[in-house]
Amino acid sequence: MVRLIVRKLILMVIILAALNYVAYHYAIRHPGLLLYPFSDITDPNAEFAESQYPAYVQAALKGDLGEVAGTPVTEIIREPIRNSLVLLAVAMATTVVVGLVLGFLSISPRTWRLRPWALIMLATGSSMPGFVFGAIILSLLVYYQLYGGHGKTLLPISGYGIDSHIVLPVIVLSIQPTFHLAKVITGLLENELQRDYIQVANSKGLTWGQIVRRHALPNILSPVLITIGEALRLMVGALVIVEAIFLWPGIGRIMLYSIGLRLDAGPAGVFFGNPNLIAVLAVIMGGWLLIADLIASLLAYRLDPRLSVAVEKREVARR
Repeated sequence: MVRLIVRKLILMVIILAALNYVAYHYAIRHPGLLLYPFSDITDPNAEFAESQYPAYVQAALKGDLGEVAGTPVTEIIREPIRNSLVLLAVAMATTVVVGLVLGFLSISPRTWRLRPWALIMLATGSSMPGFVFGAIILSLLVYYQLYGGHGKTLLPISGYGIDSHIVLPVIVLSIQPTFHLAKVITGLLENELQRDYIQVANSKGLTWGQIVRRHALPNILSPVLITIGEALRLMVGALVIVEAIFLWPGIGRIMLYSIGLRLDAGPAGVFFGNPNLIAVLAVIMGGWLLIADLIASLLAYRLDPRLSVAVEKREVARR
């Protein structure tokens, strides 16, 4: 267990350091690529800015992440980080609850097989990107407002708030991971229910709920936890698009602004091309992905005795 944590942490440090380096230097070269496309001309200030990277690292290790237009980077990212974490937390809770329920409901207690309607629904939902569902939902809401004779949409389509404003971003962010989780649970559960020990448990008169809870669920828990970790990684990856579509003031939206992309076709703004900001944003996004993987691995190791035994055997063999 300790060795697993140490290996993961060392790998996290290496990956985050590499992300910081690449993002910082990309931010320096990126504006020059836009200003001088398809030519040998480069930004004359790029080489000087790249030479400042060691000083930037030293200051960052002391807590000074630099400034953007006179505003400290720490102040710029503090509120967006909180907003993004709120969105991710609600979406993650929605995915786990709905995914588990949908996965278990997709198996028929009578046949112990996948229901026909569930096969189509899970295959469609897990393969279609969330932003496609988002576009469909937005189109329906706009149609409802414009042609339904209503003064406003059923749900707010932009803005921030821990109220109805969060409903659409959560739906779009969690819908594909939810179906993916349900599909994995369904496949694992259907396969597990065909094993001999399940048939023995059924012959003893155990109910459907008892068989699933006592026997099947513990044996599929590890891959389910790993899938939940994958679902969180999918959400972090889609966070940039979702926040941009619904104007959610989070870290993903600032990431778009920092690389010069805006859905409203407005000017790039002061965030564009700032190496201090882009480097920090890359570390934050990468850190969330790595933390999700670490948590999923630790939970799987702790809750699945088979993994613990396998790791212990490997350690004994090495000795």
